[in-house]
Amino acid sequence: MSKTEVLVPSDGNKFFMCTVQVDGENPDNGKPKKYKEVHLVNAVNPTSVEKKITEQMEGTIYSWRITNIAESKIQFVY
Repeated sequence: MSKTEVLVPSDGNKFFMCTVQVDGENPDNGKPKKYKEVHLVNAVNPTSVEKKITEQMEGTIYSWRITNIAESKIQFVY
């Protein structure tokens, strides 16, 4: 059995929960539909969360926006 890698925030970082709304379309009928995604981000502050999400979402075909950034109580990620 291999050892599990544990992600622990360091260097002043914290985990943040970032909610992103994506304006997509319903695959069944093609009508517009809003999807909500929740991203767990390891960052120093909300500004760096926004920067990381923007870099990650760059090039997506649908429009999107960040609707919420909140510090998470999650301490470890396995």
